[in-house]
Amino acid sequence: MAKILLIDDDTDLSRFLQLDLKTRGHHVQCLERAERGPEILGQEEFDLVLLDNKMPGMSGIEFLAALQQRGLVIPVILMTGHATTNTAIQAMNLGAFDYVVKPLELGQLVDELEPLIAKALEIARPLKERVRLPGETAPGDTSAAVLLGNSKPMQEVYKAIGKVAQSAAPVLIHGETGTGKELVAKAIHANSARRHKPFVALNCTALNENLLDDELFGHEPGAFTGADKLRKGRFEYAHGGTLFLDEVGDMPPSLQAKLLRVLENQEVLRIGSNEPIKVDVRVLSATHHHLESAIRENKFREDLYYRLAGVTIRLPPLRERGADTLFLAEHFLARAAADSGRPAPKLNEDAIAKLQSFAWPGNVRQLQNVMRRALLMCRGTKILAEDLEFADTAADVKASGQGEDEALAGLHQAIGWALKTNQPNLGSLLTGLLERELLKLTLEELDGNQAQVAKRLGMARGTVIEKIRKYGLK
Repeated sequence: MAKILLIDDDTDLSRFLQLDLKTRGHHVQCLERAERGPEILGQEEFDLVLLDNKMPGMSGIEFLAALQQRGLVIPVILMTGHATTNTAIQAMNLGAFDYVVKPLELGQLVDELEPLIAKALEIARPLKERVRLPGETAPGDTSAAVLLGNSKPMQEVYKAIGKVAQSAAPVLIHGETGTGKELVAKAIHANSARRHKPFVALNCTALNENLLDDELFGHEPGAFTGADKLRKGRFEYAHGGTLFLDEVGDMPPSLQAKLLRVLENQEVLRIGSNEPIKVDVRVLSATHHHLESAIRENKFREDLYYRLAGVTIRLPPLRERGADTLFLAEHFLARAAADSGRPAPKLNEDAIAKLQSFAWPGNVRQLQNVMRRALLMCRGTKILAEDLEFADTAADVKASGQGEDEALAGLHQAIGWALKTNQPNLGSLLTGLLERELLKLTLEELDGNQAQVAKRLGMARGTVIEKIRKYGLK
């Protein structure tokens, strides 16, 4: 049974939908105006909101914006009798789960709503039960590290979590460093049948090959110098639950073979033992690498890839998440202020513009660090643009584990696209595209200074001017 808030000024329609939903076992609370909706949702837990768009006072679009400003994340299905492209775009940008156009027949509306409600309720739990780190208590505690975001890309992530959580399938989470891959893994575990069993995490880049082997599989007494007692590995500790292998793409080849055997046989061998131990573990893994490229370069086993990637979830970088940047910035600012015991300052317009124009190569983790520093630099009641200090972009890219791997992944996609076009002279086509985009981005980076662009690209200034004209750039 779900708890649904129905907001519509059409009383006949509300009564009809309320009766139909109650017969399906749901609890329904009705409002004729939207103004009290955000307040009620802040005080009571609901699984879903059914919302009319055109109403006296606050509209459905304004209601969605109010939810976003308050940081309330809940599936909302927007119902409208006047569908426009702008309404659809606004609704989805503001985090609506979906929207429907009201038909003339009420029965037809119910038929259209039924599958949408079922899908919305499927992800209601991952949206409502935010992932909290060990030791956290209150759901509204600003100190909590949570998986947050109202953008459409993140809604797709929430949907994927809801779909895969109850299955036993292995999941590969792909995303740049700092996007929150471990939080996604925790959300999958927390909403699975294994949620009362251990969640064990291991970063495959943090240890050398021998230590990683020992951490994964454990050892027997006397297995090597210093092994004076039995030690269980992470697989044994995760028995019945979930093992999360972070940055699995960095695992050494010899351990990839051992991991594959465990996944195939569901049994481990401790170092120094010949007796296999049965384990029941669901493996979730994550990587920022383009594993398909690693397979082609013989850096990652193809058979292991298909074992790990039963389902793949792509976690979007922060630069693709639109309004989430501001939403998360305010969240991290509130958390940092709460930790320091001071009121949270507001962001002024220039600071907001600066936050939203930055590319965030370090993603959510970088944003969190920037907001912590901004709070320390702030000397008033507002965060100013000069309070926001971004680390060097190149350093951030290196620190985030991107760089050559991400660049190669993009090049491979471009080459793949070109090959599918069946056009002749592919070399000239790709070279021209690369030259044009390189020149365009360098011009933007250096504010159109042709002398600096020529120096940066190693070209004569006359050549730069000629190519600007050739490609129609400004």
